[in-house]
Amino acid sequence: MADRQPGEAVKVRSEVENRKVRTGLKNRQEKMPEFKNSSDAAKFAARIADKKKADYIKILDVSKRLVITDYFVIIGAANTRLTERIARDIETGMKKYGLYPIHIEGKGEGNWILMDYDDFVIHIFTEEYRLYYDLERLWRDSKIIRIKAGDRQRQDKETAIEVEDNKEG
Repeated sequence: MADRQPGEAVKVRSEVENRKVRTGLKNRQEKMPEFKNSSDAAKFAARIADKKKADYIKILDVSKRLVITDYFVIIGAANTRLTERIARDIETGMKKYGLYPIHIEGKGEGNWILMDYDDFVIHIFTEEYRLYYDLERLWRDSKIIRIKAGDRQRQDKETAIEVEDNKEG
């Protein structure tokens, strides 16, 4: 404040700009036309996983229960090769929009790959690990954000676009 000359404008970051900083956008001048918020970025990651033939995709809104992140993207894949490929393709796709993970765990092992993008965390599991750790049960009070599946509509795929409570009754 002391370095500012009288009458000089003070730039105040908007909430959108703060969101860009929190989601790891390296160049704040770069535009994010597809992502109005972290929910859009999480959906984008889910769509990449869908294109790579993920068997299971679900986005949980954990913002009411956690302060460290807003969304969990939970992805199930048939084998470790596929989990690695999905993780690599998500990372590449996000980098095109200037989004870089803060931290990645599990690469090389492939049973559970965690990609932390600050506002959303991506969990890519083999089916065995997904069923064992059952994050959906652990966070069952969270809202589910369902995404439209790609062209390969499968019966076990979440296909609705609406947001709904995961609570029964």
